[in-house]
Amino acid sequence: MSTLLKRTFSTVILLSLLAGSVFLSYEYRAWFFTVLCSLLGFGAAWECCDMLNGPKRFGGLKWFVSLALVAVVLFPLAQKRYMPFWPGVSFDVVIFAFMFWMVVLASNKNPDALRAVLNSAAVFFLFSTALKLISGIYYTYNGAGNIPATFLLFILGTKSGDIGAYLTGSLCNAISHGKNHKLVPAISPAKSWEGLFGGLAFSIGVSVGIYAIFSGGRNGAEWWDGFGYWRMAVIGVLMFFGGMLGDLAESSLKRTCQVKDSGHFLPGIGGLFDLVDSLIVNSFVFYLILFFFNAR
Repeated sequence: MSTLLKRTFSTVILLSLLAGSVFLSYEYRAWFFTVLCSLLGFGAAWECCDMLNGPKRFGGLKWFVSLALVAVVLFPLAQKRYMPFWPGVSFDVVIFAFMFWMVVLASNKNPDALRAVLNSAAVFFLFSTALKLISGIYYTYNGAGNIPATFLLFILGTKSGDIGAYLTGSLCNAISHGKNHKLVPAISPAKSWEGLFGGLAFSIGVSVGIYAIFSGGRNGAEWWDGFGYWRMAVIGVLMFFGGMLGDLAESSLKRTCQVKDSGHFLPGIGGLFDLVDSLIVNSFVFYLILFFFNAR
């Protein structure tokens, strides 16, 4: 199968899960969201553990962390909303913390095993926090009669910046015969200033477009009603730079671990960590946006 066909197949699967998470009836779309997040969380955590610990070492830790993240995704579906069973503490964290100390106990006199445990714990808490925030965005603003426009803003506002930067940078690179202006060549040689401005324009345009489509009561009351286009443009700017920082951070991690791609989970595309790096950082950025704009 050619690379184009593989890439098309992977893209169709991902877009189908995303479309099902947004456009199906309220009873069914949460299942598509759960499958999508489980796939991305499991695969990205697996790849991250591979990079940090080595692909052929400590396989049990990879399975443990990746399956624990699937449990993080399933928890809000079972509860219909994300709600910790005790203030500030959630069930998955309790289970992981207990197992973490048991593995530490078993790593006696093995510094490599202890280092792998610490790496895996960092992966779990990084990814689980992001998944909880994304689940919170989805379930909080996923009304029974409405399209989850806030979730669309988060996803499309982030990925449009990625896509816009890639398309603009590639086009300018072709026009200039490889002489576009590098942004941070020490971390990511492919990033360019041309791509930055193109991605920024895409992210602003998509954010403003979502505001134009879903504000004014056409999809029910949205938290951004009355914002005006300039505030949504600011949100687009914040989401672009948050996503770009996530992409650069993952590039820096890959260089530190001396790997080119995070994995080959998606045929024709590459690793899932490569796909979700911008979404991970933007889950924190978007939470701060909702907090400071006093969204319900």
